Amino acid sequence: PPMETGASAMSVVELPINATEDRVVGSINLEKALQEGVKAFEPGILHAAHQNILYVDEVNLLDDHIVDILLDVAAMGGNTVEREGVSHSHPSRFILVGTMNPEEGDLRPQLLDRFGLSVMVYGEQDPAQRMEVIKRRL
Repeated sequence: PPMETGASAMSVVELPINATEDRVVGSINLEKALQEGVKAFEPGILHAAHQNILYVDEVNLLDDHIVDILLDVAAMGGNTVEREGVSHSHPSRFILVGTMNPEEGDLRPQLLDRFGLSVMVYGEQDPAQRMEVIKRRL
């Protein structure tokens, strides 16, 4: 029989670089508030990222305010949202994975510290070698 490891599959949750604060941390469901008179919390990306992988493409282009939120939540292991008289807290422990093009700007050192591994990938500059790569891929 297969060995039971107790590990569960992790999902990849993407954080778009243009995400708003409400989309990241969560917000109040206004439709429910207007229709039912109930102030219900609408979970954000950090809720979905709990015990999963949080992926950010072009991480160096994230708005500084969103980076500050990520740093706080990563340090605390949880997220607290206070909106419209509603306070909601939930755990948010995730593995942060990001990609970036260093030609488009640097990564804040505080954010770089949240990555367990950093890999620099350089493009081949020699035209003959580039052609060889293309030939092999076709």
